[in-house]
Amino acid sequence: MARAPYILLPLVFTALLQGQSPFRVTPPPPSPVPVLASYPDTPAGKLLKEIKDHAEVVSRVEYLSDMIGPRLTGSEHLRRAQRWAAAEMKKLGAENVHEEAYDFGLTWTRGVDSARLLTQNGIRFRVDQLAWSPATKGAVQGELLLVDARNLEELKAFQGQLKGKILLRTNPFDKRPSLPRRQGGDMASYQTEQAAMTQLLLDEGALATLSMSGRKNGLSFTTSGPGRDPKNPAIAAAFVPQEPYKMLLRQVASKEPVRLELSLGGSFSAKPVQAYNVVGELRGTELPQEVVIIGAHLDSWDLGTGATDNATGSSICLEVLRALQATGLKPKRTLRVILWSGEEQGLLGSRAYVEAHKAELEAIQAVLVHDMGTGMVKGFDLQGREAARALMAQAIAPLNDLGVRELPLRTMNGTDHASFDRAGVPAFAASQEPVDYFEGTHHSQMDYPDHLQPDQLIQGAQAIAGTAWELLNMPGRLPHGIVARPARTAPEGPTPTR
Repeated sequence: MARAPYILLPLVFTALLQGQSPFRVTPPPPSPVPVLASYPDTPAGKLLKEIKDHAEVVSRVEYLSDMIGPRLTGSEHLRRAQRWAAAEMKKLGAENVHEEAYDFGLTWTRGVDSARLLTQNGIRFRVDQLAWSPATKGAVQGELLLVDARNLEELKAFQGQLKGKILLRTNPFDKRPSLPRRQGGDMASYQTEQAAMTQLLLDEGALATLSMSGRKNGLSFTTSGPGRDPKNPAIAAAFVPQEPYKMLLRQVASKEPVRLELSLGGSFSAKPVQAYNVVGELRGTELPQEVVIIGAHLDSWDLGTGATDNATGSSICLEVLRALQATGLKPKRTLRVILWSGEEQGLLGSRAYVEAHKAELEAIQAVLVHDMGTGMVKGFDLQGREAARALMAQAIAPLNDLGVRELPLRTMNGTDHASFDRAGVPAFAASQEPVDYFEGTHHSQMDYPDHLQPDQLIQGAQAIAGTAWELLNMPGRLPHGIVARPARTAPEGPTPTR
């Protein structure tokens, strides 16, 4: 073999390194979004084409995420986002743009969290404090104990063993039959029992609890703690990524003492605050007293920047306004855009809105909510409203070729449409392709705009815009009424907030 010229050796070496690079780009899977050769010359077709050709939804998600960042309810970051959203609504032609306040409680700010084994391998690993849980009193040290009690009766079996311990509260290897989820849907009883369990842990002198993240590959997780009322019983608590958590379980199972140093640094505000929803509308030309609401929650968690939960849905709502302004289309009914807050703490903003406007609920034609990340919209969950199927099928008909065809009766209770549904208003969450939402971005440190799928997000904007347009202009009214549902023994569908 001929000897390679010396000048070529650095190039050969570089090529070899690139071939082994961990940053090698994997081709993305084929997009599920149908590609249309043309759009019909109808109002709906013009709206869909405008969004396809000139959508600004990706840039708005990037602005919310990169320039404003995580948006915990009650935080200044969320207030910045709300001021920005109100200004955008006005710029995009919305009228009656305003904020509506409700009582929220204490705000919470994440501090510095850390964990270090004092025995075994001495490793440090990631922990993320459960939001609205109390901090530890500095760095606390305690022995680990697996306490996988699922209810108060099971927890009582651990009495006398908990003083000075840091508790592992998740057991992924549990082989016991599942218990009814949240006591079959009796939320008041569930919350009462959870408070009693927490009080028992405090009375016994436990130091803190650790739970395993539901996300794989080193991802953490966060959600709400016991609440914004300091009178509620509360114990310091945190999530641990799966890999170090399972290591702790193996160490505990070895029957040798496992000691941990844990520090959780979150803090509460001194006084309760109000939170806000941002509202704007386009007044209808013929039936202005009747309303179609499109909405999303503007608040987010704080491990990432809240890109897919839920800057995506918020930006889609603004995109609908932009497209209507660009096309000059005027709906017969009033379109109302609402960007809620407090969704991540229990649909607080939408619940407050429903309570404040309960005298006007009958005038609402429908509510559409987008809150499942970047994935394309496949249809809408009907919340058991069989009587609404025919008119909803009519509403999504112009979108069938874009893949919006599904109208399952499935109930999904984890986002803001549920507040309206429980009050008897036809309210539907978009059913979406999951992409990496529940496996990755949802409530984790992975929630950045890098995980957007632009063509799917644009299709989602088309789906909300097209469905809303048909609901705004069709002659028929969707039937109202509370739909009776059996008590749940298992999850009925994705629950993005809890």
